[in-house]
Amino acid sequence: MIVVTGGTGFVGREICRRLAAEGLAARALARTAPKEPLPAGVEFFPGDITQPESLRLAFRGAKAVIHAVGIIQEHGSQTFERVHVRGTSQVIAATLAAGVPRYLHLSALGTRPSAASRYHQSKWAAEEIVRSSGLAHTIFRPSMIYGKGDAFTRRLASLMSPPLSWLSGGFIPIPGGEEVVLQPVAVGEVAETVVRSLGQSGSVGKTFDLCGSPTSLKELSLAIARALGLQPTWVEQPPDVVLGLIPWLWLRAHKPVLFPVPMKLCRIAAALAERLLPFPPLTTDQVIMLEEGSCGDASAAEALFGFRTAPLREGLAAYLAPRAGGREDRRA
Repeated sequence: MIVVTGGTGFVGREICRRLAAEGLAARALARTAPKEPLPAGVEFFPGDITQPESLRLAFRGAKAVIHAVGIIQEHGSQTFERVHVRGTSQVIAATLAAGVPRYLHLSALGTRPSAASRYHQSKWAAEEIVRSSGLAHTIFRPSMIYGKGDAFTRRLASLMSPPLSWLSGGFIPIPGGEEVVLQPVAVGEVAETVVRSLGQSGSVGKTFDLCGSPTSLKELSLAIARALGLQPTWVEQPPDVVLGLIPWLWLRAHKPVLFPVPMKLCRIAAALAERLLPFPPLTTDQVIMLEEGSCGDASAAEALFGFRTAPLREGLAAYLAPRAGGREDRRA
């Protein structure tokens, strides 16, 4: 039995699916029941990583624990400290108490002791707990993970599609544009590598970056639009100039019209959104992470696990491309 914390979430569900495909029994631990049926061979177990008693029951008889719980934005009691640090501490304690021989931990690319963002600082603190546990552990640091059900690319796609595109007139600001560089990786590629590591003794005690080719936020935004079947227009002008060009762009340019927003303005907008909105679309911590970028070296994962990434356009098209039925008829 392999226990996956956060097993009903975006990444955890895909890990469970890969485990089931390998004929391995999996237990998906989560606070709430899944909205959709889990893959055959995967059982749901209600539990909370901050509640030790539920973890003790969940980990009983497990051969490995895969810790895939994480948040990208704080809300209420769900803070980085509570989820990433205290949650990991509880999971490690329960893993040791249950005598589970193997532990896999999902961290994040950019995690390091000198990180500026509180997100990465909490991820580093969690990694330190794992490293000092004495468990046969492996740590993975994936870059921005995309795929069906992810938050980042889906949010941009929804802004480019009706009804939100009608409200914005098809004009969409992109933080930083070419200045922000990411290395997106498909969720299936991450899950496959994590599952492969279970049989690799050479991965014990090591940390692996999981990332694709460097891609600017401009390139990613354009790729998302094209995957949707659109013909985007990129305007390399500051927001005030774009405002003056709106009438001309509305009449002449293909939609959506994408334009960069300086990161200083993004910081101001994020700070205001955090004060005014319960769920801000962008936080100051996320702006910090975008300014830092998210780049790494996946060569170690390539050598040991055969980790490979498909071209970004193919990965996006797999779940964003319209079917013959029309733009709104998305792939399953």
